[in-house]
Amino acid sequence: MSLERVTITIPSETLADARAAAEREGLSVSAWLSRAAERAAKIQAGLAAAEEVLAEIGPPTPEQQAWVDAVMESVTRPQHEAADSASGAA
Repeated sequence: MSLERVTITIPSETLADARAAAEREGLSVSAWLSRAAERAAKIQAGLAAAEEVLAEIGPPTPEQQAWVDAVMESVTRPQHEAADSASGAA
């Protein structure tokens, strides 16, 4: 993989948050931002693909959408909330 140097401008608060997150993970700010950009690009590509599929097959039924919503809730919930829900707490 080749690397390129770029100059970006971001809000000071965002940079401070990125620096703190990078430090917590033991990464350079550059590596942390690169990883964040890669993740965001993958998410955007997935959303674009989903839009193409929906344009071809049409929207989901209410039942299908409810299933998707439930799955997404279960995979996006923070781990501690998922454990609390599984144990009956919350």
